[in-house]
Amino acid sequence: MKDYVKTPLNYTGNKFRLLEQIQPHFPKNIHIMVDLFCGGATVGLNTECDEVYFIDNDPNVIGLLKFFNNQNFEDLLYSLEEIVKKYGLSNTYRHGMKYYKNKISDNNSNNGLKEYNKNGFYNLRHDYNNLTDKNTNEAFEMLYILLLYGFNNDLRFNAKGEFNLPIGKTDLNKTNVLKLKRYLDKEIKAHYIRAEFDSEQVRNILNVADFIYMDPPYLITNATYNESNRWNNLNEHRLLNLIDNFLESNKPFVLSNVLSKKNRMNEPLYYWTQKNKELINIYHMQYSYSSSSYNKKVREGHEDEIIVTWKGKNENK
Repeated sequence: MKDYVKTPLNYTGNKFRLLEQIQPHFPKNIHIMVDLFCGGATVGLNTECDEVYFIDNDPNVIGLLKFFNNQNFEDLLYSLEEIVKKYGLSNTYRHGMKYYKNKISDNNSNNGLKEYNKNGFYNLRHDYNNLTDKNTNEAFEMLYILLLYGFNNDLRFNAKGEFNLPIGKTDLNKTNVLKLKRYLDKEIKAHYIRAEFDSEQVRNILNVADFIYMDPPYLITNATYNESNRWNNLNEHRLLNLIDNFLESNKPFVLSNVLSKKNRMNEPLYYWTQKNKELINIYHMQYSYSSSSYNKKVREGHEDEIIVTWKGKNENK
């Protein structure tokens, strides 16, 4: 495997394990790339191009990505450790796991450091949710610590915009610190845009881009981003109409999506692929997210994740 860089955001549906299957279908010599529905920015971050636009409609995701893009590793690590110290959270990066395990009565290894971090985590969550301005450096530092110590290292907010994940098992450990350092050391000319995928602003960016990668929310999965009907049939049809424009203008693109799952079919996508089968290629991925907490039911059934490419000069041969 290539020496890919992992994003510090543990985003649902992260494509890190699929990069070696996806990227051979990207064009060579990309000047401007758009990573649409970028999530944790894994694909654009690891693609050779002159510049990349990361676009997502989640303000917390884009906010964190913008924040990281302007940070120095040593300074950021110092600030993060100060928050950890302030709230009495564990720091196994500095002290190791054994140091904290000796301080708690919970001997169940499956619980990690939940017992030790519980009070500090919920105090931090309370303070973060009560900030009047969540667009400051301090706010993003607090949010990132919540992500590291929260359940499944995920980002989830309620209808009021409050971070609402419970305590998780991990902390500021060596793996997370190394991941953050490698991410911050990556040199890439990046632009971070918070916008709806079919907004005029995004359409203008797509017009000047010479390659678009799309990893939209999956219509028939149970991920967090599908809660409250945030992605529905209408959104799927709007996206497919946008891709029709790419086909008409011979714009190179790659789309990731799920075609079927157990007894469910993504009908808009299926019928669209049938209509355009002379213009597109479909490739079936060899990896599923069956181990992911958001998708445990997949373990009992098959999920057909695909990528769709333009049947033109899109791919490296």
